[in-house]
Amino acid sequence: MIFESFKSVALLLLMAIPGFIIAKTHLVVKEQAVTFLSVFLLYVCQPFVTFNAFLKQDFDLNVLFNMLKIFLFIAFFIIIMALIGKLLTKFIFKKATIEDKRSISYAGAFGNMGYMAIPFLQLLFPGNYLVILYAASAITAFNLVSWSFGIYLLSGDKRNMNIKKAIFNPATISLLATLPFYILNINFVKYPLPGLQNLINLFATMMGPLAMILVGLEMSDISLKELVSDPKVYFSSFIKLCISPVLAFALISILSYFLDFTQITVNIITAAAVPSANNLLMFSNKLGRSAKTPTKMVVISTILSILTIPIALNVFT
Repeated sequence: MIFESFKSVALLLLMAIPGFIIAKTHLVVKEQAVTFLSVFLLYVCQPFVTFNAFLKQDFDLNVLFNMLKIFLFIAFFIIIMALIGKLLTKFIFKKATIEDKRSISYAGAFGNMGYMAIPFLQLLFPGNYLVILYAASAITAFNLVSWSFGIYLLSGDKRNMNIKKAIFNPATISLLATLPFYILNINFVKYPLPGLQNLINLFATMMGPLAMILVGLEMSDISLKELVSDPKVYFSSFIKLCISPVLAFALISILSYFLDFTQITVNIITAAAVPSANNLLMFSNKLGRSAKTPTKMVVISTILSILTIPIALNVFT
């Protein structure tokens, strides 16, 4: 497991190189490219990943229960991690600005589920659509918490919470739209449609390369000196990459006395171990703040995850 995990994360980070080179050589306008890729990934690739997973599975009531378990676990786990990050930051970085403290709390709690967890799981478990289906449930929980509690955590103002986007976003809509087909057992297993299957699969498999190209574009503006000189960046990465998977494993161990987590442990540990979410950059821009420190948090945690994700999966699954 550790070698396969390391190889999968390494391959993902290699996919970021073209984006980095393109931005550094000014072949595109970076801001426009980031906007386009973000929209394409959110509104096209992510829904097709969900369609691809659901329509290649026969209905199983146990799978629905597992989806509910992972949804509830991830939603509450993110909130717990945010509160832990807020408490730790309060004592360790007393002189940091309130914006940086809030960014640390967010970066330590919200992981890159859509742009990192799904591509990673696609590489680690090729052809295992059940794992991706569970990941879709985790992303739904992430979006719900991110657009409500998450943006409140960053701003300190409840008026910035967007319940509409928390509920009505591409990831949630695609899951809800496909769920009836799954429950009614209307799928490609029962009704093979090779042409449509290939089309959906092609869009789904674009998720990994395009998501990492986006990461490469975002990395291009940060100098090496800036990356290695900010202790807040490493602290947020420590919370997200080290404390988060340890706590997730501890909670699974406790809850396993009452519920079966066997089939979704890999998904939960992956969600807990992936680097900080790109949403931190989007929300920082939305709130009119500098995204320089949040960008460093996302970039450093992504680079360090090449070591931490394989270790977390090997130790805790």
